[in-house]
Amino acid sequence: MTIFLHIYKLFQKNGPMKGISVKKQGNRKSGMAGIVVKYSYLLIIIIPLLIFSPFVKNGFVYFDDDILILENQSKIADPGNIFKTFRSDAFFNNSSPFYRPLLNASFMVDAQLGGTNPAIYHFTNMLLHILTALSLLWLLQLLGFSYNKSLVGALVFSVHPLMANAVFWIPARNDLLVTLFSLLFFIYVIKSVKERKVSVLILAAVFFFLALFSKESAIILPILVILYLFVTKQYHPDKQKFILLLSLLVIVAGWHLLRVAAIDMRSDDQRGFAILLKSFPFVFEIIAKFFLPFNYAATPVFTYVLTALGILFTLIICILIIRFGKRNKALIIFGAAWFILFCLPNMYVRLVSAPDSYEYLAHRAYLPVTGLLIVLLALLPDLKGRFNRKFGLIIFSLMIIVLSAFSFDTGKKYRSPEAFWKAAIEYNPNRAWFHHFLGRYYFKQGDYIMFEKYMREALALKEYPRFLYNMGMLYFTEKKQYDTAFRYFTRAQERGFHNEEATKNYVNLCIISASDFFRKHAYQKAAQRCEIAVSLDPLNSIAVYNLGLYYVYQGENKKAAAMWRRSLSLKPVPVEVYRSLYLYYLNNTDNRDSVNYFAHEFQIRGGKINPPVHTP
Repeated sequence: MTIFLHIYKLFQKNGPMKGISVKKQGNRKSGMAGIVVKYSYLLIIIIPLLIFSPFVKNGFVYFDDDILILENQSKIADPGNIFKTFRSDAFFNNSSPFYRPLLNASFMVDAQLGGTNPAIYHFTNMLLHILTALSLLWLLQLLGFSYNKSLVGALVFSVHPLMANAVFWIPARNDLLVTLFSLLFFIYVIKSVKERKVSVLILAAVFFFLALFSKESAIILPILVILYLFVTKQYHPDKQKFILLLSLLVIVAGWHLLRVAAIDMRSDDQRGFAILLKSFPFVFEIIAKFFLPFNYAATPVFTYVLTALGILFTLIICILIIRFGKRNKALIIFGAAWFILFCLPNMYVRLVSAPDSYEYLAHRAYLPVTGLLIVLLALLPDLKGRFNRKFGLIIFSLMIIVLSAFSFDTGKKYRSPEAFWKAAIEYNPNRAWFHHFLGRYYFKQGDYIMFEKYMREALALKEYPRFLYNMGMLYFTEKKQYDTAFRYFTRAQERGFHNEEATKNYVNLCIISASDFFRKHAYQKAAQRCEIAVSLDPLNSIAVYNLGLYYVYQGENKKAAAMWRRSLSLKPVPVEVYRSLYLYYLNNTDNRDSVNYFAHEFQIRGGKINPPVHTP
């Protein structure tokens, strides 16, 4: 709210928030058109409020928001963890290459106000979107667009359903933050070049810091600054520009050092130039979706139709640039660079599972689309006096209404996890991961029947190791069918599913299922199953002890004693190991010292040596 008030005051002070005087604009003297222009900033606030406020009551969709907010609630609810956000990845567990401290910092503020209530998180997203639209109005004017053109661009941005995905999906907060701070950064860059004030320069550096620590794609901003200075012919070196670029370099260096320290920078075959080429349709699909703002999938995949339409729209734009772009050449170059350069980070990463899941997310278009708007506004004929023409105003109003209706429809897909993932499945029924995510939600809700239904659907489409592991967890923890769980776990391991949690659960399953075989007098199977546990976790004292016991029931006493002696060096030491070694030395050797020692150790731990009982 403090940021909102700050920007409100800045708009009042600098012009856009005040509107343009009717007297100064002779062709906007009266009527509805004059009112629209004079109070245009209110439109940019009120219209998005009408569209998005009904969806503040939406829940979580269990697509990263459950991890970031619900599972991490103890972390984000503690303001003392604010510095920890700068020392970890976005998920607080070093499981991703995403370094976004301000994302979690913003969630911390929400957690103080609403805990796990999703409404506060949705409200903040909506507020950030409105602030971004207002900032865009300001930036477009500073770039030299007329107030009418700037208003058109800001209003379209504020209601377009392509932008709505970032508002409705809580984890897209990083795109809202980076776009807001990037726009404010450029606003103050332009002002610093013109006004040459130290205070303005400091604000530019502050907003760059905030943008960069919101999302990595802000690293593009210094390149755009240099490009802007060249295309606007303001590249002559001076102290002001030198200090600006130096401050940006210092911030980038500090960010890089913190990021390297916070994130495990392991090599990843999901990133690189080859991946960028595979993801290149993203550029054309975003352009197609901008001009065809309907039937959006919240988790889209590349399609030949959208890619082809995007190429067609791109060719049309290029023709228009050749025909009409000379008068605004600098802005067209700048806008095109903004769009393409901010698309690149979104194309640099591609999931291994992309053929069976989503290949990109629509919210990633939020920042690049600003550049596309700049290009289109630069090609648009002068709108001076257009609002006085009733027909033009009606057409523009209808366009805003249609875009608003499509955005409203998009919001319905984010009402709940069932609505979100069923919409994704309906749009792309052959994507295995969509079935998996919906099943995963039901598992967390304790609805194991629905979980099994959707996991089986996912496995029928693609036998991913993760799906096999999840089915194994169902049979292990809920159905207690250990042999079936073991088969799923083994298949998941054979297909390369290895992580600390999976290995731990696999070991526990082997121990428990071996005990189950033991109770059924299947001693050889019990030993074989327990041997797997010991091979996976040689330091597990329970597995080592139990394996010795199973050897006894197969008549392999020496092997059993070796396992029990081995368990003495592990922690925690099972009390039963002293009883078992006492019985072994009593019945198999003449070593009375060992017999007495283990009898004594067992007794001082509360055990009774008679009658001897063997249980795992």
